[in-house]
Amino acid sequence: MASPAITSSAFLLFFLLFFSFFLFLFSADETENAAELVSREFFPMEGDLAWVVQVSDLHLSAYHPERAEELAGLLGSAIRVIRPDLLLVTGDITDAKNKKRTSTRQDELEWIQYRNTMDALVKQSGLERRRIFDIRGNHDKYGVPYVGSALDFFSIHSVSSQFNRLGTIQSVSLVLPLYPYLWIWDLESLLKP
Repeated sequence: MASPAITSSAFLLFFLLFFSFFLFLFSADETENAAELVSREFFPMEGDLAWVVQVSDLHLSAYHPERAEELAGLLGSAIRVIRPDLLLVTGDITDAKNKKRTSTRQDELEWIQYRNTMDALVKQSGLERRRIFDIRGNHDKYGVPYVGSALDFFSIHSVSSQFNRLGTIQSVSLVLPLYPYLWIWDLESLLKP
């Protein structure tokens, strides 16, 4: 009869080999899809100064539609005056709360409000739509089991989705005749609910 130490060692060895095999399969799959994980954008730039506007925590709500209207007016006017090279909308785009604010859930109406707000902003400001980058925050992931699920309205209504920028790494270069500005951000932690 085998000793318990040998049996435990054999089990541990079997487990490690089994785990390593699945780890290999998982990492090989990620390597094959690496091109899908990275989004690269290049924008020509005039002058020698880059203007980037960042807005955050919009919390557009199905229960407060006036927020979307006010945002379109205020931000559209500001963008028209500033004329930035990039507009970054960083997180908590939607509120994703029920009316009493006691529970969280995704509401497609909030995402439609956001899409319509960005349409109005582009029209009012003259900003080229592809120069808008939106990044989801924790409110934009509430109740989303995985990226691409039926409740992942960011992947349907965001500006980034319109340009297939749904990878985990975004790279943006503002290109001057002599040298580029380069921004890179890693969205992996933001995209995994």
